[in-house]
Amino acid sequence: QRLHWQTDLRWFSHKAVKRADILTAVSHFTASLATQDLGIRKPIKVIYNGVDEQRFTPSKRIIGKEIKVLFSGNLTRRKGAQWLLPIIQRLDERIVIYYTAGLRETSALVAHPRLRPLGRVPHEKMPDVYREMDILLFPTVREGFGLAAVEAMACGLPVVATDSSALPEVVTHGHGGFLCPLGDVDAFANSVQALADDASLRQQWGQFNRAEVEQRFTLSRM
Repeated sequence: QRLHWQTDLRWFSHKAVKRADILTAVSHFTASLATQDLGIRKPIKVIYNGVDEQRFTPSKRIIGKEIKVLFSGNLTRRKGAQWLLPIIQRLDERIVIYYTAGLRETSALVAHPRLRPLGRVPHEKMPDVYREMDILLFPTVREGFGLAAVEAMACGLPVVATDSSALPEVVTHGHGGFLCPLGDVDAFANSVQALADDASLRQQWGQFNRAEVEQRFTLSRM
């Protein structure tokens, strides 16, 4: 992939940029990355991805003994899957992490009684999955935008995410979630625990996130 990018793909990218009348990107982070890497001098219009806010909707949550945390994404190092086991080991017994697998994956994480696989979930089923959860855990290493975070926000979930790449443009720290340093397992665990211990805070931040989606990340706005 690196060789491909350094040769023909990079050449075609330069040609495309030169010929384009308008350049767009899904985040300021992506626009900045492209500007630096390709030496772009044209302005880049940022158009955030939108979600279908009529399908991804909140539901009334019943507070039970179990706090359900969702990890949504491929089980790769780029998505931060390697940190799920050390994170769950730092959380109390009420907290369970449910995790999806990518549509092309058959792998699973190291066995742990509170790491529970959901398997491959078709995208049309994801609104139901989000509505069953209490918190989204998104310890990703790098995101061009962070669509899973926005989908969860539309469903009224608070988000614990990495403070890097495009995620600070999506998640408002201290209002809709926590942004944690990259790979800081203690920070992620402490943030999840704080939300697990405070049902009213989860509800308050979930409502904030829903309002953010309605204002900034709808399909019609995109």
